[in-house]
Amino acid sequence: MKTTQMKQVLLVEDANFFARIIQSELSKAGSFEVTIARTYTEAREKIEDPNYHPFLALVDLTLPDAQDGEVVDLAVGAGLPTIVFSARFDEKTRSSILNKGIVDYVVKDSPASLSYLADLVRRIEKNQRTHVLIVEDAHTQRAILKERLERYCLQVHTACCGLEGIEVLRQNPQIQLLILDHGLPDISGFETLKKVRQFRHFHDLAIVGISATPSAELTAKFLKSGASDFVAKSCTPEELILRISQNLESLERIKELTELANKDPMTGLFNRRYLHDQIEQKHRVLAQSNKSIRYAMIDIDKFKQINDRFGHETGDQLIIAIADRIRDFLPKGAVAVRIGGDEFCVAFPELDETSCRAFLSELRTSMPITLPGHDDQLFNSTISVGLSSGNDATLSEALRSADRCLYEAKESGRNRIIAA
Repeated sequence: MKTTQMKQVLLVEDANFFARIIQSELSKAGSFEVTIARTYTEAREKIEDPNYHPFLALVDLTLPDAQDGEVVDLAVGAGLPTIVFSARFDEKTRSSILNKGIVDYVVKDSPASLSYLADLVRRIEKNQRTHVLIVEDAHTQRAILKERLERYCLQVHTACCGLEGIEVLRQNPQIQLLILDHGLPDISGFETLKKVRQFRHFHDLAIVGISATPSAELTAKFLKSGASDFVAKSCTPEELILRISQNLESLERIKELTELANKDPMTGLFNRRYLHDQIEQKHRVLAQSNKSIRYAMIDIDKFKQINDRFGHETGDQLIIAIADRIRDFLPKGAVAVRIGGDEFCVAFPELDETSCRAFLSELRTSMPITLPGHDDQLFNSTISVGLSSGNDATLSEALRSADRCLYEAKESGRNRIIAA
């Protein structure tokens, strides 16, 4: 079983009440291990410790041995993304601290600020793995945007025109957010937006339009053309970051809901819906290019007898165990699906029959499976497999072919692989 890696956070706070409550909020927000320093001296010792590697610092401005925010310079100077969480608030102090390159300045004024702080820490941790693209032709404006986003720990790519931006997106499918200028030197922001939406959709790319001359009409046109949001270049850094955060959070919610809709809750494998949606679409693309995709239909032998003898709970455990074994052995690029009951399907895009058979043989010979609570009982948990030829024009034809082979494997004695 995989263990969750705890993320180290340095909290510089001398008030016990706030230190405890921030620790509690962060423990609820994610896998964060909070180390508390109550003075500037303690904070410096922690930062200088070669065995301590926090990804973020949360600091108060007023400490017993540093009354004027010196800890901010210490944390920022050490290269730590730094969030100030302080009861001190006046525009002059806030502006001065923000200019030091911190991530954000959060005021201790309500329970809502604690909740915002926890969400911000979680967002910063995610941002370290989140890629964004800025498409902006003005060098100065592009540099300003890049600095603001990198301060927020995002992984930033840049392009100076629409066509370059499209190419960057094609080469970097991990990019999740695009900041797109309205006025570009080659093709307009609208044209760029339309071209991007042809291959990157709302569920996997958020697009924020920007303009030096925003208007209600321009905003509406951008949104109708496929943008997720629209902001003025003159907006404050805080507004820009909040808009970006909201769009990234929305993208993550969509991803979570999509996974819930496409995953089998018992085994964690993809479900029948995914097979007849995403895999069928992939099948069509490969078939049009005269490329193969094979399917293996896998069924647990005499599963009803196992259920009748040991109970349905044990039967469910066996299904989960076999799903785990399929996942462990699965070749790169292959996709495993639970069809329902004790039946599974594995799709092998562009994999030859020999490689498919090697995987299926390894899976078959790894049986039977010993289940927890039945250490002395080896279940007769063999599997039968039918494998399609890889040349079927449609998914339906391929599945019928694999099903016929599976039926033949069952009829000829079970615990074997039959290929079309």
